[in-house]
Parts: sequence; C-alpha cells; structure tokens
Amino acid sequence: MYLRLVIFLFIFFVTAQCDTLKQNYTFNEPKIYSSDLVSDCPKRFEVLQIPDDKTTYRINAQIIAKTFELNGCSIDPGKVRYVNFTKQSALDLSPFKQQLMDAFISAYPTIHIKNIDVFTRGFIESIPKNSKAVFDQDVCDHHNGTFYVLDESGIRRYFDFSIDATLNVLHSNQKINQKQVLSSANSAFKSVPFERFRGKPLSALPHQAQRFRRSLRENTPIVDRYLEPLPIVLKGSKVSVQVQNGLVIVEFIATATQEGALYDIITIEKSDKKRAKAKVIGENRVELQ
Repeated sequence: MYLRLVIFLFIFFVTAQCDTLKQNYTFNEPKIYSSDLVSDCPKRFEVLQIPDDKTTYRINAQIIAKTFELNGCSIDPGKVRYVNFTKQSALDLSPFKQQLMDAFISAYPTIHIKNIDVFTRGFIESIPKNSKAVFDQDVCDHHNGTFYVLDESGIRRYFDFSIDATLNVLHSNQKINQKQVLSSANSAFKSVPFERFRGKPLSALPHQAQRFRRSLRENTPIVDRYLEPLPIVLKGSKVSVQVQNGLVIVEFIATATQEGALYDIITIEKSDKKRAKAKVIGENRVELQ
C-alpha cells in the first residue's frame, strides 16, 4: 500500500510540471528538446526534428502534448492549435520591442510591462538599419498582434508580438445601475493581466463627469464604451430659456421634460404647461426653437 502511494505521488509530481504551450518559438538547431519548450521540465527528451532545409516549421499542438505525455511529463496546449517554429535570424529585434513598449505606455501610462516577445513571420535574413515598425491603429487593444517593416525592396516583412503585462484598471466595487454617475465611491483600481478588453479600459478617473450607459455587476472592468458624458441638462431641472427677436433677447424659466447634452434638441414645459422645443446651449441653458 505504501509503495503504491509513493508511485502515485511520484507520477503526480512529475506530470504536474505543466506549462502552457506558446504559438511561436525560434530555433537554432533542428532538434527541439523538451527544455526548449519548458525551461524547468524535469526530463530532457527530443520532441521533434525540423528538416535541415526548413527555416520555418509548423506542427499540431496535440502532437507535442502527446509527446510530453508519453515521456511522463505534461504541457498544456491551451487554445493553441498549431505551433510555429522559425529559425533564429541575426536580426536585432530590440528596437521593435522598444517601439512597442513606447506605444503601449503612451496608450496606458500605468501599464507594467514584464516582457515583450517579437517573432519574425518566416525567416528574415536582414532589414534596413533604423527600420520603423508600422502598427495598426488598434495595436494596443490586445496583448498580441502583428506589425510590419519595409525591407530594402519596399516589401512588407511581418512580425508577430506578444506582451506580458499588468494594468491598473478601474473596476466597479458594487452593483452599478444605468445612468449612475461614475465616482471613486462606486469604483476602485485593480491590477489585472493585460489581455483583451472590449473597449479601452479606464486607468484613471475621467476629468469630466461621466455616467454609465448600462448596468454592471460588481467587480467588472470599466471600459470607455460603458460610459457617456453626464448631460448638462437633466430631466425635471429648471432651465433658463432664451428667445431672440432681432437684437432683443428675452429669458424666462421653464422645466426640462428631457435630458440633453450640448446642442441636443429637447422638450421644455413653460409655466402655462405648454411645451416647446429648445436647443441646449449650456449648463441648464436652452434656446427656444
């Protein structure tokens, strides 16, 4: 019984050494070993051999996972379907990493970047010195993506990148109702892995008053699309109504029956209960239409 327990524990701890398989790897030698994929793998064994004439190689992630399993180890393929191996070139990729870092810090000043990996998409022998990476407009919306560099012939050479980072993001600290005003009382900062957000996450409270477009559950990351500017005229508030007749401007007080942002057309109710249309021209100020 004791021997069985020892064997069980040994198998458990060996197979428990589990890392997540990446989508891209570089190689210098055609033989790929377990330690090339998992730095602290308890066993070193050959995983595959890339043909000598190949500078790029693609293999099903499940084949790699099965090879680890047969050798008493474990690697998690995660959401990766295929693994790409690219021969290591002599390119200095550090300038591109710096350009990526600058782009992300510009978009998210409070981001904490742990590591940036850049991979050539296919083997690239050389590119012009001082090359500038060309990023898509939404390059900072995700923790991985692509960019390109123009080579000597003006041909686009594509690169993949991934970024390991954390970001202080404003979260709801209670249940939020629609049209509730965002404040430090109903939100708090929380450090989360930077992956993908459906909108730009807030890393600071907005300078101008904002309210929620929708209800949120507690502990939900707050992104820009959940918010809208607070209307400068609220429903039921008293407004100063301007009526211009030539050079003469007459003002009177009415009640807004609708809320409105700057230049919105809303309905107001006069003291005689008659209603009219008016354009919002300032805070609690409208112009009769």
